Amino acid sequence: MIGEIDLKELNSLMNGSFNPYISESHIVKFEDKLAKFFKTKHAIAVSSGTAAIHCALAALDIGKGDEVLVPSASLIMSVLPVLYQNATPIFVDCKKNGIDFDYEDLERKISPRVKVIIPVYLWGCSYDMDKLMKFASKHKIDIVEDACQAHGTKWGGKYLGTYGRLGCFSLKDGKLLSTGEGGFLLTDDSDIADRCRLLRNHCINTLNPESSFSEVGWNYRITEFQGLIGNTKIESLDKIIARRQHQTKYLYERLVSNEHIDIYEYFSNEDPNYFSALIFIKDGKKGIEVAKELNRYKIINSTGTFGLIPIYERNSIIKYLSNLQIKFDFNKKSNCHTLFQNIVAISVMDDFTDEKLDEIADRIEIILNEGK
Repeated sequence: MIGEIDLKELNSLMNGSFNPYISESHIVKFEDKLAKFFKTKHAIAVSSGTAAIHCALAALDIGKGDEVLVPSASLIMSVLPVLYQNATPIFVDCKKNGIDFDYEDLERKISPRVKVIIPVYLWGCSYDMDKLMKFASKHKIDIVEDACQAHGTKWGGKYLGTYGRLGCFSLKDGKLLSTGEGGFLLTDDSDIADRCRLLRNHCINTLNPESSFSEVGWNYRITEFQGLIGNTKIESLDKIIARRQHQTKYLYERLVSNEHIDIYEYFSNEDPNYFSALIFIKDGKKGIEVAKELNRYKIINSTGTFGLIPIYERNSIIKYLSNLQIKFDFNKKSNCHTLFQNIVAISVMDDFTDEKLDEIADRIEIILNEGK
């Protein structure tokens, strides 16, 4: 699915003769293609999805004393940049049987110190973006979208990652668009884009060297190799997304009639990329138990791999909040806790055939039957 890499360009990189200051940078070309695909003014390539979120928060001047609303139903990598900026994460519960915010809890968590809200499109699923945009506008806070798993997912015909002030993506292996490792940001704000470009490169200003190092930046660059791979693979992104949609729908069709399973319910206004196949285990074994059984048979799923729990139960987060003398209610009856106990997020790979998907469906049904 990756297409043909230009061997002449590859050899130029490998033998050290390529000079991005003389030849056109593969990274710049990749950024241009990303901006064109997602229909935004700017795309800024960085070293990871986490780096993208970090640059976004830094570019918005988020720091000590500021609060950032984050979903409890997410991965720790989405929250770490808040800690890097010495800001305070405020954890918000999800709705019942879905990753979107519980808006009653969201309204309870708002305060004058809240500057940003980060929706995390776990497994490529959308939030109700109309509702989220109204909430952010009402409270005058910025949206930084974590779309690291949501390449190509749309809400109302518009790509996720293009709704907020900035959208953040990962290019790690396993993502629908991958360069092995890496990430990128999307924004229509030219000033913010310029600042992100500085922050990713130690704040070195090649256009105005005298103004370099005006603030602390990082080495969040990607390599020209990654730019070359990205240039090639983005040409096939629509095909990759269509393939993943077929695969996941096929698996859903195999499992939908099973009395022990509910299929994840997507919004009617959502066009998901189906990054993972999502099923709920209704009775008998819990989803987390099924997930661990699947891992034994090398059927990879994020539920079993990460041991999903609400973010605020992670030891590193507990220590961070404790150091700030912030007390948090560890609600064992939260919607997030129930979601992570009962959902199984099955990783679907590009090369999975219908036969492989049948094998996965058969194994799930065997595991569930063993629980009777």
